[in-house]
Amino acid sequence: MTHPSAHVVAHSWAPAVSEGRIEITRLDFDLAAPWSEADWDTLSAEERERALRFLRHEDRLRMISTRAVLRRLIGEKLGVDPAALRFDAGAYGKLGLAGTGVFFNVSHSGACALIAVSRHWEVGVDIERADRKVDVAGLSSIALTREEREGIDAAGFFERWVAKEAALKALGLGIAEKLQAFSVWPGQGDLYELRHAEAEWGDLRVARLAAPPGYAAALAWKTP
Repeated sequence: MTHPSAHVVAHSWAPAVSEGRIEITRLDFDLAAPWSEADWDTLSAEERERALRFLRHEDRLRMISTRAVLRRLIGEKLGVDPAALRFDAGAYGKLGLAGTGVFFNVSHSGACALIAVSRHWEVGVDIERADRKVDVAGLSSIALTREEREGIDAAGFFERWVAKEAALKALGLGIAEKLQAFSVWPGQGDLYELRHAEAEWGDLRVARLAAPPGYAAALAWKTP
């Protein structure tokens, strides 16, 4: 396991539902701490420029720390210098490393981040701080199908939101276009049941992930 900076606590595990083929790392930040110079040195020039465009310190810290840990995790798997990695981006901004056989995805919100890495499947991950003051009705009208919206509360909304976002990220699709193209329902154990008519999505699976109090998180993967 890579060693993050002192202001980041890392928790790593392989969810049982993924048959050990996906590794999850959750990062818990001290958002008041300075970012690490070692993290900064690991980033590319473009990543540093992007980080400095954030106005708030906490946004810069999240981006710098998460990207540095991602680079170290993948660098360890490939046996290369993390700073030497050159990511490419898909049509909707999902990062990749063509030709390496390593699939990954990242999400961060509040004081947490999630990184999913797999050598087997395309993956998507999402974590959100579940703000109980959000306009559930308004957001649900955008993100959820009519059936999903019935009797929904804030906790239920965020569970479905992270499941949908993780699924679309695993597929490499844009979030806005497809949120209402499928619905998410409780399934067996941590797995969700997905209902949709998209034949090209193949064997897409989504599962609930353990998250700190006040957060919701999900993992998605697409098997060949």
